[in-house]
Amino acid sequence: MITQLMSEPKISLALETRRAASIAGEIPGSWLLESPGLSDVTDMARRLAQRPGLPVLIQGERGTGVAELARMIHDADPVACQRDFRMVQAHPMGPSETRMQPQEGTRFIEDIENLRPAGQEWVARRIAKRSGLAEAIRIIGGSRMSVGELLGHDGLSQEMVHALDVGRLVIPPLRSRAGDILHLARRFLGRYAEWQNRPGLRFSEAAERKLLSHTYPANVRELRNIVERAAALATSHEIGESDIILFDHAGQATKLRSDLFRPTPAADGNAGAHFPTLADLERDYLKLLIREFHGQRAAIARIMGVSYPTVSRMIAHHGIDVRAIVDEATAPVEVAG
Repeated sequence: MITQLMSEPKISLALETRRAASIAGEIPGSWLLESPGLSDVTDMARRLAQRPGLPVLIQGERGTGVAELARMIHDADPVACQRDFRMVQAHPMGPSETRMQPQEGTRFIEDIENLRPAGQEWVARRIAKRSGLAEAIRIIGGSRMSVGELLGHDGLSQEMVHALDVGRLVIPPLRSRAGDILHLARRFLGRYAEWQNRPGLRFSEAAERKLLSHTYPANVRELRNIVERAAALATSHEIGESDIILFDHAGQATKLRSDLFRPTPAADGNAGAHFPTLADLERDYLKLLIREFHGQRAAIARIMGVSYPTVSRMIAHHGIDVRAIVDEATAPVEVAG
């Protein structure tokens, strides 16, 4: 079969190529970075890129443009840009994968907090071997955690974190860049209007106010989806407030929080309230975190102050169906109005 004919590295490369092509076929990824609120970040990124081989650590939430910023650095690196830019998932990087890593171009490692020991050793060793001259390979790490959180993360080498933290870049979430929301929304709308051959498509004032009222937990990628949905729904050249459909999962999480420590009536109705056991609280707290962090065990481990394997053992012990909880949490709940 296909998996028998292709080696694992070739399969990974094929998947990466397909993923990159899919992203490139939509709105250009660089648009996530082209907003006034990120000018200082992108300016520093271009300056760091002029030093070939300089390791970089990028901190940012999903959808803020971490991978796109890594690609910008690669393209501006006078040495690495002549070779490949490859995105590498941290978790699968074991001994065999590190031995097969090329020594040229740029290797962007997503979610470095999930790196296994072999991957951490490879990163630290490769950075330590820098000669100070023009380097053929540049290593960039990406994480949703801050440097302080990474340094305190159970099982993560402080040596590797310090080795990467030469060029530190922090991408703020969209909710803290209110001035960028309409700038990006109008730009996205212009592209979708062009695709639909509706050059006069525009937002009403009420629609723009609604766009500004949202917190965008999924950041720029969520804004892009909202604008595309509005463009598809609009029946005139003006997108109204009703065309801006937002989805809110916070209400479900708030209810779960309020229920977590609420005593329940006794089964016989006579013995008073029944308070949950410690095991009950642990199970319900795990479910809350799984819902809040969409099953990301590294984030759950960080919040609970335990290791990644410990979280996995706790989930197995309580028989929790992570996929079912995540699916329920991500089911759209339309906000009225």
